[in-house]
Amino acid sequence: MKITLLGTGTSVGIPSLGQLGWGKCNPQNPKNNRQRCAVLIQSNNTNILIDAGPDIKNQLIGHNLPSLDGIIITHEHADHISGLDELRPFYFPKQEKINIYTVERTANFLSTRFDYLFNKNEKSQSYFKPPMNLNIINYYDEINFNDIHIKTIKQHHGVIDTIGLIINDKFAYCTDVVDFPDDSFNKLKNLDTLVITGLRSTPHIAHAHFDLTFSWINKLKPKKAYLTHLSPDSDHDSVLSICPDNVEPAYDNLYFNI
Repeated sequence: MKITLLGTGTSVGIPSLGQLGWGKCNPQNPKNNRQRCAVLIQSNNTNILIDAGPDIKNQLIGHNLPSLDGIIITHEHADHISGLDELRPFYFPKQEKINIYTVERTANFLSTRFDYLFNKNEKSQSYFKPPMNLNIINYYDEINFNDIHIKTIKQHHGVIDTIGLIINDKFAYCTDVVDFPDDSFNKLKNLDTLVITGLRSTPHIAHAHFDLTFSWINKLKPKKAYLTHLSPDSDHDSVLSICPDNVEPAYDNLYFNI
């Protein structure tokens, strides 16, 4: 099973527009060029996407995917959903609706913001067919896509909660998190690979900073951990220099097998 980190940057990406630009990141290092967070899970003929931000077309185009078997949306913030519309072409060949999986709060948000993706109305063009279907899941659910087995956990992200994911009891993806309920945290122990938020060196109300993330990793004891959702304050080589031995900053298109 192949895991590809399609994007590893914070909500504005790196470089960002405006004066922020590259921030403290060295523009000569290609690992500092970060699109918005998303993950592709591939096993045999099964393709699962986690999140679909504004960069998703560029992130997927080189993978030549014939289809998507499901899309899991961790939460409704713009950097995780703004590219949903770009995924419509996966509906065209067989006209089989693309299944979106998320919690009820996020589903309600999506059905308002992207109503045309799920329901035809009087303003729809006559030829248009809604290409997507919303499926409500809960925290601490289990979902199977052929041989991809996914467990969901709850994560705290400032004023909202987000979905964390454990895949085949080997790999966990925990973006956009600043705290965990005990039930969630305990499920993350002793995994092969953990990809987890590490925004910057200073604390943030909604995203874990490096010292907090390192303290979690020390308790969870994964064989390997990668930091994601890095900010323009977080130069790749500078972050790498402060990481514990089994931890590295992730970068776009990093992949590994589980």
